[in-house]
Amino acid sequence: METLKDLSELYRATTMLLSGQPGGAVDALFLHNRSFGDYTGLFEMAGAMIRQGVVKFITVTNNEGERVGSTTPLEANPGMSWCIDQLIYGHHILPERILHPDKKAFQTREENTAFLQLASERGWLSGVILTQPHQLLRATLGMVQAMTETGYMMAIYTATPTDTPWQAVVRGNQGFQEKPRADHIQDELERVLRSQGTGELATFEQLFAYLRARDTGHLLIGSIGRERFIL
Repeated sequence: METLKDLSELYRATTMLLSGQPGGAVDALFLHNRSFGDYTGLFEMAGAMIRQGVVKFITVTNNEGERVGSTTPLEANPGMSWCIDQLIYGHHILPERILHPDKKAFQTREENTAFLQLASERGWLSGVILTQPHQLLRATLGMVQAMTETGYMMAIYTATPTDTPWQAVVRGNQGFQEKPRADHIQDELERVLRSQGTGELATFEQLFAYLRARDTGHLLIGSIGRERFIL
């Protein structure tokens, strides 16, 4: 059972991330895979951030919609090729601005590690996670944990669409549980608390420490042994 402290930390973390857009340009936008129907507003916002010069590149997950442990495409989500087509043909983003990691990933934890591997290869030091509001906390906690585990640190910011239709029916994790988006919020909360318990996600204390270092100019970025301060 959650305590008042737990709920306070959850509310604080969510509030901070929902208003966590970068103040200037960053190297890359990280677009996690979303299940069917759940891309509402994401491509539009990604295109706007490219055109406005907020991000230089958009990175998408390397899979074609396979579920964890499966090889069947389009079970969990519409897949990378569909996602790239939406960005290019639907929102006129130049193909050279869209990248994907060599490393395949089939869940958020793997996606964060793959994104960081690509970032290290490209020398990126800043990025923004773009996803739906109720998924932002889990994605960011996962990124903080992945940065700690891989030893590659970036200045990570967060963004969500400005208008989310909460009663739209979408699929949830791995393409299961088709129901109104608002009903997936409880599922996300349970996944966050469960994954924090297993060490797959950073704790709230770790998240707050990371955001404090980022926002006060004390975050060491880059690979361990070659860090530098954000000015």
